[in-house]
Amino acid sequence: MKKIIHFLTRISSIKRMFLRMASPILNSQFSILNLIIILLSLLPLCASAQQLEWNVSALGFFDNSEGDHTYRRTQTYAGMSINPEVGISWNNGQHAIMGGANVITRWGDNAKAIKAKPLAYYQYKSPRFNFLLGNYDRDKLLGEYPEYLLADTIRYYRPVIQGMAWQYQGEHGYFEAFLDWTSAISKKDREQFMAGISTKFHFQHFLLGAEGYYYHYALEYNSSEDEHIHDYLIAHPYIGFSYSKPAFLDSLELKAGILTAFDRERGLEKASHTPIGFLGELYAAWKRLQFKETIYAGGNMQHFGNAHFGQYYWGDTYTQAPFYSRTDLNYRFISNNFANVYAGVIVNATRHGINHHQVITLRLNLGSKK
Repeated sequence: MKKIIHFLTRISSIKRMFLRMASPILNSQFSILNLIIILLSLLPLCASAQQLEWNVSALGFFDNSEGDHTYRRTQTYAGMSINPEVGISWNNGQHAIMGGANVITRWGDNAKAIKAKPLAYYQYKSPRFNFLLGNYDRDKLLGEYPEYLLADTIRYYRPVIQGMAWQYQGEHGYFEAFLDWTSAISKKDREQFMAGISTKFHFQHFLLGAEGYYYHYALEYNSSEDEHIHDYLIAHPYIGFSYSKPAFLDSLELKAGILTAFDRERGLEKASHTPIGFLGELYAAWKRLQFKETIYAGGNMQHFGNAHFGQYYWGDTYTQAPFYSRTDLNYRFISNNFANVYAGVIVNATRHGINHHQVITLRLNLGSKK
């Protein structure tokens, strides 16, 4: 009886702690959060070695993006994303159930000053395997998914994955597969989901990897005849070399591969679009300075144009260009286990000219685990 009372007391303290963390943002949308807390309290009382887990992560961003009015419009992205979450783990942290919220504030957007989405997921951990199921932060993925696959704005404004992920980490690399169900079918919304993979293995200095995803853009209930199902598949297999402490640098990585896509609007055109191109990347780091160069040359990866960005196109719209160069130069002002602050300049070059955007990013992470 004493164990039961002690357990219920802990659950009550968890609820009070969570409500203090989330009280500034709670509204009618967040009735689900109370449900999450209740579900946490119904965990088996006999579970061994239960531990209270909590975490608060944050992403602050200011991205003053200059476009070329052909592939990208000029726009400034600025805001703050905060993820408070709390839960319980057992069996020495092998199993955990977490609940919380992702809250995004967008500067200057008075109509939608705060955008919120619940976090609720189960996580299994072992030395080699990891499994996630539910609503969880995109940063829990292992893959890099660079800009030509997932544009910078996706990271800013769609940081929550709703689905599952299976991950393997070995001595020489990792493999990851995930499913993100981005929209459920209704009378107003199309059924949509993304299924992706990422893998990267190293053998001494040699790298071998691949990344990509399939996006399914389906129909609404009682859809009209002018609506069509869209299939989009993009993949990037590559080889490369990686060095630690080469010459005066801290790290150096060089990758080269192909970027290819399968792009089809069912019923609209007979032929499918299968562009292919060369993609090369160079990354170098020296002390607090980071440099990355990305070059693409080949076919148009987004045949149906900018109007469909955020629908079935999620990658950088510059991959529509036959030649594209992106240069990232970042400087880290703060870098430790709890906070990372860096500022940088990104330069985009196509046949239509050169433009740039200035970026300041803040990342914070506090929790019950290191």
